[in-house]
Amino acid sequence: MITLETDRLLFRRIDELDLNELSALYADPDVMKYYPRTRSKDETRDAIKSYQKRYAEDGISLMAAVRKADNKLIGRCGIILQVIDNEVFPEVGYMFDKSVWREGLGTEAAKAFLDYGFEQLSYPEMICIIHPLNLASQKVAQKIGMQLRRYAIYDNVECQIYSILRSTWLSLIDSRN
Repeated sequence: MITLETDRLLFRRIDELDLNELSALYADPDVMKYYPRTRSKDETRDAIKSYQKRYAEDGISLMAAVRKADNKLIGRCGIILQVIDNEVFPEVGYMFDKSVWREGLGTEAAKAFLDYGFEQLSYPEMICIIHPLNLASQKVAQKIGMQLRRYAIYDNVECQIYSILRSTWLSLIDSRN
């Protein structure tokens, strides 16, 4: 996967040099509120290894979200292949440090990866897996054109599956032009 950028963000592969910043993000109970639990530094190191494995095997994974203004890692976003009800879907994933919440960065990042997934990878459909109480993530998914399609068990929790078809995305692109 090439490096992506938006007006305010640069996305690059996550590596071992990101361990301290990423482990701080994963240890924050506010950031991890809708995940099964926070992660230790060792668990974050394992996560980085899994992202690197997915880069090699899938060509995509979660990436470091770096604020251009100060070159600071402020989150992680990307496309990750997920299995829902025995079917593989590309998920647009996003997570940001609480210091930048409500600045529109989640929507900016999610839109960039949605566009990449449809334009460059030609996915027929993309999803977001969202905890039913995570209203902020639901709003991001809706802002990028996704709709709630169904519920599924993910990480032992009944989650909402938002999705958008490539054909729907194309009609949204056409209406912007």
